[in-house]
Amino acid sequence: MVGFSILGVAFAVTTGNPRWMFLSLPFAVILFVIGRYAPQGYRLAADGVHVERRAGPRVIPYRTIRSADRVARPLAGISVTASKGLFGRFGRFWNSTLGSYRLFLTNRDTVVWLQTTTGLIGISPDRPDEFVALLRTRI
Repeated sequence: MVGFSILGVAFAVTTGNPRWMFLSLPFAVILFVIGRYAPQGYRLAADGVHVERRAGPRVIPYRTIRSADRVARPLAGISVTASKGLFGRFGRFWNSTLGSYRLFLTNRDTVVWLQTTTGLIGISPDRPDEFVALLRTRI
């Protein structure tokens, strides 16, 4: 994005056309929107597991969670409606082993899998073993 901004300013100066300065605007808007939905933290609240995001929490109600585990599963998959990169790995994915699944990851090394009534959801709390132990007392 910085490169597009510099390129836009350079083109604006050399051509005399200020419209070039807006070259990076679409990319900046996309990054802003994606950043709002990126997971920032996880907490066990009264109504369920909250995935904290700038756009508002995503709540996974306890009544929909069947189990929680730390079994290693493949994270690689096709992004259906997802982001995997700068702000973490989050959204809907598909692979041949898991089928359709959702991820809300900030760290791929601490994944906790929630088996829910709607499918698998992967989250990545800082202290995954402690998180699973506390979660199991609530489901």
